[in-house]
Amino acid sequence: MADWETVTILRKKPQKASAYKTEQAVNQARRQGIPVETQQKFNAGTNKQPGTTKNTAKLDRETEELKHEKVPLDLAKLLMQGRQAKGWSQKDLATVSSCQELKK
Repeated sequence: MADWETVTILRKKPQKASAYKTEQAVNQARRQGIPVETQQKFNAGTNKQPGTTKNTAKLDRETEELKHEKVPLDLAKLLMQGRQAKGWSQKDLATVSSCQELKK
């Protein structure tokens, strides 16, 4: 019974290279000498749409500045005064006029 010299090493089975999905796991596999093959999927996880449209060249040639007409300040004041005269909040006015709530 002189088995003092016997050494037992318990280790887990080495994982397959396909099990390494995180960058940390891939680096660990490389340090252990496990062959690792990585491939990046083409545009994986991106939400990109084609960049150009048919009107791009037409818009580039356009020199005239186009702007929407702005609502005069007088109209905004009239809306505010009328709303306050009836005791309505912005939400009440939006509900009555079937619009979304006004945001500041």
